[in-house]
Amino acid sequence: MNMPSKEYRQRVIEELVEKEFISTQAEIAEHLARRGITVTQATISRDVNELRLVRLPAGNGQHRYRSTPLAAQEDVIGELSQRFKLFVRDLDRGENIIVIDTDEGHASGIAYVLDKLDRDEIVGTIAGQNTILVVCRSADGADALLLELESLLE
Repeated sequence: MNMPSKEYRQRVIEELVEKEFISTQAEIAEHLARRGITVTQATISRDVNELRLVRLPAGNGQHRYRSTPLAAQEDVIGELSQRFKLFVRDLDRGENIIVIDTDEGHASGIAYVLDKLDRDEIVGTIAGQNTILVVCRSADGADALLLELESLLE
């Protein structure tokens, strides 16, 4: 049996902490094992760090893993840059619409971060499994935004 890629494993972990109540790395390992992904504690620890997951209070003395809340705009740009380098495959533009092709399953996470950019030229985003449509107010705004997004891939 071949090992799933690191990207796939990390995507599964992101989905797990979003959908399930997971409070320990051992629970992450159990959920992965149920999906046929066996990894060491050290690997999970690295994944948790790379994905910037944090344990937050969940009431009744319990904690659960969550994605790091994005605070300042610099954090948003940093997060976007990291995700672009890891998961974006191609960028294209037609008039006022930018199309972003991502690895399977990463479109919604990247669209979420794009929405947090809080840019006036972005009217909105729509995400599928591996494609994001970014609707801009104007073709000029889309052109400027496309250049900025392309720079994140360098």
